[in-house]
Parts: sequence; structure tokens; C-alpha cells
Amino acid sequence: MAVVFLAAVLPARGQDVWSLERCITYAQEANLTVQQARANVKVAALSERQAKAARLPNVGANVDAGEQFGRTIDPTTNQFNTTGIGYNRLSLSASVPLFNGGRIHHSVQQSKWEAQAAQSDAEQTGSDLALQVAQAYLNVLLTEEQRQSANRRVDQSRRQQEVTQKLIAAGTVPMADKFNIEAQIARDEQAAVQAQNSVDLAFLSLKQLLQLEPDFDLQIERPSVVIPADVNPENYSLQPVYSAALETQPNVKAAEYRIRSAEAGVPLAKADYFPSVSLFGSLSSNYSSQYLDFANGTLLRTELTPPVIVRVNDVDVPIQQYVSYYDYPKTPYFTQLDQNFGQGVGVSLNIPLYQNGRVRLNVERARLGVLAAQLQDNQTRQQLKNDIQTAIANARSARKQLDAALRTYEAMQAAYSNTEKRHSLGVVNTLELTTAKTNLDNAENDLIVARYDYLFRLKILDFYQGKELRLK
Repeated sequence: MAVVFLAAVLPARGQDVWSLERCITYAQEANLTVQQARANVKVAALSERQAKAARLPNVGANVDAGEQFGRTIDPTTNQFNTTGIGYNRLSLSASVPLFNGGRIHHSVQQSKWEAQAAQSDAEQTGSDLALQVAQAYLNVLLTEEQRQSANRRVDQSRRQQEVTQKLIAAGTVPMADKFNIEAQIARDEQAAVQAQNSVDLAFLSLKQLLQLEPDFDLQIERPSVVIPADVNPENYSLQPVYSAALETQPNVKAAEYRIRSAEAGVPLAKADYFPSVSLFGSLSSNYSSQYLDFANGTLLRTELTPPVIVRVNDVDVPIQQYVSYYDYPKTPYFTQLDQNFGQGVGVSLNIPLYQNGRVRLNVERARLGVLAAQLQDNQTRQQLKNDIQTAIANARSARKQLDAALRTYEAMQAAYSNTEKRHSLGVVNTLELTTAKTNLDNAENDLIVARYDYLFRLKILDFYQGKELRLK
């Protein structure tokens, strides 16, 4: 999915405009941290599948083939033999658990909770990244507005230089004012260069979050940054925002899932106290290169054995017998497999009697794991509450700073306008004019920073309430 998404975006390089929503979506597909979190989800899902697969039978096949020398046992007749024997053993075995103290059931439950916790972790990683992208995006807009303001100040200072030169020519202001205005232009040009550097660094930070190359021609959408008129941070209170965050923040859900996982670990550890019962079965057969077919022999000859003297009633009686010699063929391979085919089925019972206290320690360790998960959940909730309290306080402070910056800017604007008029009449010198302009420039910059800072603080509150991060 990520490859298709990247292929759809990158060919349009330098031709389209990226909105905040597109930047967030792209980052969540391309960012390596998010990809690692999603890989962890897949690993957890495999662990869950493996736990479920433990309910299925275990089936295995074994094949042995070789040559025996010296005094060995024929695998087909189970008799000693000194002749070299080629052998082949085939077997197929299967076993299925019938009862193991609920180990499989609790293992499946634990792996299920771990998989859900991993999924929530991945969602939290994506949400945190979205907030970082929003901050970087707003920082680009902020620095670009500061750059525009710096360029306007340069143009304004140059226009003021023209006015000053006319006043000097008219004898209204002294020649020294020329150097003051030139110094002001140099400072404004330096500020413009610094503002451009800030824009470049802001774009670089955004590209890094998007996993884009530094030379990628990223063009972002520049919507009108409007402060919501119907939002007042003073109306926010902790409990409603905190309640909403408990329902929307994935890290809270992840902590809850890990408590469930730890709780499933207790009966899982106790399962080793119980006996285990399993059903097994097997199929096997053997082949030997020396296994003869005694039912299909060919008579070679019949010979009379030499007489043997046996004394019967004090009389020596010679005894002889006829002995037949046969040639027995070797039993074919598949015939041997059929004749030696054996089956077996049974039930296995394993009763734990003494395990050096290992099970008891594992149970205690599992109970401590539950306690640790509960403490982690409490810590997560407390940290969330602290973050929300801080976010509300920051939003209220940012609103006050914005109001103060706006009042300061309006006052400095009025002061500069008055000084500019007086300067045109020759009442004040250029130094006083440049001082008033510097104060106005600083007030304007503070207003820009305050506006974007307040907007970002509001977006953080939206984030905790589960709202989509948008600028429109």
C-alpha cells in the first residue's frame, strides 16, 4: 500500500500543492517509525495465529536409509546378522493435545490482547506523527509570513530612504540621517536573510517528517490562517477534555489491552500445575536388503546326510535324513513395506510431580506482571491528564499573549505613524524614526508568532478530543 501511495505522489513532483491533510496522510504511509510500528502489528498477529495453531495436531514423517556392517540386527527379522544389510525405515506419527490445563486457550487470549495493544501503539504513533506534521506545517506558514514581513520592511526602509534624501536635499534634516537610514536598511536586509534561512529550515523539518529528499520541490497549501472566533480556552475544563481523550487516545487503549494480556498470563502460568493429556498415533514399515521370501523358494537339490550313530537298547543304530536345499529370492521393496506395515494408537498422560518451584515462581511473576501493567495504565492516564492540563493552560496563555501582542502592535503602529508624520515635518530625526520602526517591526513579529502559537495550542486541544487536524 505504501509503495502504491508513494508512486502516486512522487511523479507529480514540483507540480501540485500539498495540503496539511495530504502531508499527514503521506507521512503516516512513508515515515519509518510508523512503518516499524505497523511491522510490530504484523508480528503480534503472527504470534496470535501461532497460539491458535497449537490446537491443531502435530504430524511428522521420518525416513531412514543406510547400510549396516558387522554384527547388527536385521530391522525386519529383529535377529543378529553379520552380513552387510541395506535398510530403509519409514514412519509417520501424529499427536493432538486433549487437555493441558487451559494453556492453549489462555495463550490465545494473551496473544489476542497483545495484538490489539500493538495495533493501538501503531495508531498512537500515527497520531503523534500527525501532530508533529501539523506543527511543522504551521511553522512553515509562520516563517513564510515572517519572511514576507521582513521583505516588506526592507521595501519600506528603502522608500523611507528616498524620503530622507529629499528632506536632506531640502535642508530639513541633517546629513547624518542618511547614515542612520542606511544602517536601518542593512539591519532589515539581514533580518530578511535570516527569515529566508528560517523558511528553508522549516521546510527541511517538514520534509524529514515526510521522509522526502532535501531537494524535493515541496509546495504547500497556504490557507488563510483564521483564529476561530467561537473558541475560548477559558471555557475548556479538564474533565470533559480528559473524558474525550480516554475514548480517543490509542495509548490508553493499549495500556488497557496490556492489563488484559497480563491477566491472561496468570492462568497461563498456572496451567503447568495440571497434567497434560494427548492422543497419539503412528504408522511405520521397514525394508531390509537381506529379507528373504521363504514362501517362494526354488528346490535346488536333496541330499542324504551322513549317518549318525545312535545307541538304542545297547545297539548302535545309524540314522540318516534327507535335507532339501532351496534358493530363496529376496522380498521386493514394496512387498516388504506392505508386510512390515504397522500401526499404533494411544493416549499419553504427563503428570507434573515436582518442578523445583518453577511453576509457583512463574505464577508469582505473572501476578507481578498484572500489577506492573496496572501501574503503567495509571501512569498513562495520569500523564494524559497532565498533558491536557498543560495544553489547556498553554492555550489560555497563548490567547492572552495574542491579545497583548495585538494591543502592542496597534500601539506601536500608531506611534510609528505619528513619528513618521513628525519626521516628514522635520520635527524628529531619522534615529527616532528608525527606533519607532524597529519597535513596530518587533511588535509585528511578536504578533505573527503569537497568532500561530495560539492556533497550534488549539490544534493540540483538538487532538486530545479526537478531532481531525485541519486548517480550513
